[in-house]
Amino acid sequence: MTDASAVPTPPSRDRRTSLLIGVGGGILGLLPWVVGGGILPLQNLWASPTMPDDMPFVLLPLSQYSATLLFSLVLLGGVFAGVAVRVVARRRELPVRPTSLGVAIVHLVAVVQGFAVLAIGHGLGVGGDSRAVLYVAGMLGGTIVAAALAQLGLWMTSRPSVAVAALGVALAAVPFASWVARWFIAFTGEVFPPPFLPTLVNVLPALIVGAALVWCGVRPARRIIVWIVSLLALWMMPALFTAIQAGLGMRVLQGDVVEMANVSAQVFPMALAEVWMPPLIALAIAVIGTLVRMLAQRDRDGRGHVAAQQGEAGVA
Repeated sequence: MTDASAVPTPPSRDRRTSLLIGVGGGILGLLPWVVGGGILPLQNLWASPTMPDDMPFVLLPLSQYSATLLFSLVLLGGVFAGVAVRVVARRRELPVRPTSLGVAIVHLVAVVQGFAVLAIGHGLGVGGDSRAVLYVAGMLGGTIVAAALAQLGLWMTSRPSVAVAALGVALAAVPFASWVARWFIAFTGEVFPPPFLPTLVNVLPALIVGAALVWCGVRPARRIIVWIVSLLALWMMPALFTAIQAGLGMRVLQGDVVEMANVSAQVFPMALAEVWMPPLIALAIAVIGTLVRMLAQRDRDGRGHVAAQQGEAGVA
């Protein structure tokens, strides 16, 4: 009789599974926005007066006021897919390229649908405001960058290297908090968000980074680089998000890119001074968790050594 578990999985089946994981990851990343209604936020340069509830459906939150949310939803599609590939790879090896293709297909569909609606609504091609061209082009460029980083996140989290995968998870911690927060807002609405949401958004990334660093460990010693980069990212990324959103959200600047950059540059150090607690929480979790893990491993090794000695004595 042939052991069914020993029969190799056909390559075509592996590719299909990998592709479906990619598609599923990309959809999961966008899901909280779609579940919340997917209504395009009001646009400053919309060609015709439209009430908020009458804005069209889009697969992406295309607005300068939702830039960090847009980035998070797109990025996490790749990260979710990469983590799924890593989990499945414990049982059988999967090719990563079909997963990458699946994520890219979802993002391509979302971009084409969303920006087609955005372009038509701004009257592009029929004598619309020249500022609308800059706005749509800027949003498109930012979305493409987010999609490219989603591919990087997929590559990092699917790697066999624990250090690389842990770094990928840690770098996605802050966007993940935005993704989780969007799930709450999808059901409560943006007008009356849950009062605990700001605390959750601040604490959740610290928990994720701390757990990722415990998983990463400190041996070999070069993994300390992962700790440093992860903690710096946890400190700087929320401040960077705040600064970027502040610059993009200054409606009075009327699309002045230089002034927007100046506003962001001014806000960034102020925001940086206010978000120092999460990295400390993450560091404490990482240090305590790593020490506990090392002591547990030493205890297991000690029991194994004693068992081996007793077995040798019994044989003798």
